[in-house]
Amino acid sequence: MRALGKLNARLRVWPREGWLVGGAVRDLWLGQKPKDLDFAVPDPRAEAERLRQMLGGHVFELKDGLVRLVTDAGAIDFSPLPPTGLAADLLRRDYTVNALAMNQRGVVFGIGPARSDLASKTLRAVRRENLEADDLRSLRGIRLWVTHGLCPEPRTWGWIQAHAGGLRFRRRPAWERVRDELTAILMHPRAAFGLEALRKSGLLAVYLPELAASVGVAQYGHHHLDVWGHTLEALAYLVWRFPESDLSLRLAVLLHDVAKPLVRQWDERRGYYRFFFHDEVGAKVAQGITRRLRFSRQVEQRVIQLVRRHMRLPPAAGGPALRRWVFQHQALLPDLLKLQCADRAATRGLRANPDEPHCLQALIGVVTELKTAQRSQRPLLTGHDVMALLGLKPGPLVGAALAALREAQALGTVHSQEEAKVFIQSWYEAQAARARHPTHP
Repeated sequence: MRALGKLNARLRVWPREGWLVGGAVRDLWLGQKPKDLDFAVPDPRAEAERLRQMLGGHVFELKDGLVRLVTDAGAIDFSPLPPTGLAADLLRRDYTVNALAMNQRGVVFGIGPARSDLASKTLRAVRRENLEADDLRSLRGIRLWVTHGLCPEPRTWGWIQAHAGGLRFRRRPAWERVRDELTAILMHPRAAFGLEALRKSGLLAVYLPELAASVGVAQYGHHHLDVWGHTLEALAYLVWRFPESDLSLRLAVLLHDVAKPLVRQWDERRGYYRFFFHDEVGAKVAQGITRRLRFSRQVEQRVIQLVRRHMRLPPAAGGPALRRWVFQHQALLPDLLKLQCADRAATRGLRANPDEPHCLQALIGVVTELKTAQRSQRPLLTGHDVMALLGLKPGPLVGAALAALREAQALGTVHSQEEAKVFIQSWYEAQAARARHPTHP
């Protein structure tokens, strides 16, 4: 261990006899703001409690003597300093750029080539056995490559690939930890690069085998790439064209064709593959993936619906047909259109098919205005009005009548209360007629 330099990093907290270690020091060295802080201290529990009294928050004991203080400003971890000293703590870390420690005066200590690796943006494993000590460390290496531009040197890359191969036959890390690393990759501007790095490392088959199954699955016909290549191109287009895209939308683009390997059928007459119901089957596969990775219920449901409806394009004619499409899909807009833009742009590539994605993009503003107008419309009748008009008691029929009226109002066929009453009476008579004369198969 040797001194690498000095940083002018003023932190609002500092534990007694503590060292700031790991990724926080790396980020400060690279001029970035650390997300969380990790201190090595002689007594983690005592320091966590002392700082809790100063900062507030809650203290949690984790495995291997690790103690975490969660505050409104973020998490602070306290790990036990090894009896043999700080050097032993650094030597057990994953990569040289993480094997760093800083004292309260700002002096940074590291091992071996840590300083040169930071300068050259090189990702170098401290030791092979260190990678295998925590099964998440290979995935973390890919994430650092994406988020920090730290490129694995050849020996480290070989170790990551070997580690990924072994992971396919043993228990994975906690899925919540995997989710956090994948989220960091997916939310970065180089998300498509990161997913391809996962494929090349072998980690895609470990954590997202459903996507790994799409590699090399030819499509032909309208597509100029296989399913995996199309997926990456769609993701790259989304991030480039819509950089504000949230996690749910990025996941939906990543998974929109995940079921194609399952439903692929060769069409002899047309000379290319068909993928019937890949949207419906894909929604079920997406549900399994988002649940396995412990994404929130809100993210899960939005991804499922976006995947399920990504083939339902808006009508080109506009007018009432477009208003109906907006009404039916308003909860997913404008994200559904953005997904469809990315999907179409990646079908034949931007040069071969420049018009369709741009036409869809042009619709985003129109659709957003229609959605806003429809949501701002005040109901012309209440449930009590409908029950009084039709002589009904509370029940599902009243809700169905109100839903039909909301759609008619959104489509512009009903404008006033009088027109609404006429519409409801006609709708109810039609329902009664269907009940009296049901259609037989």
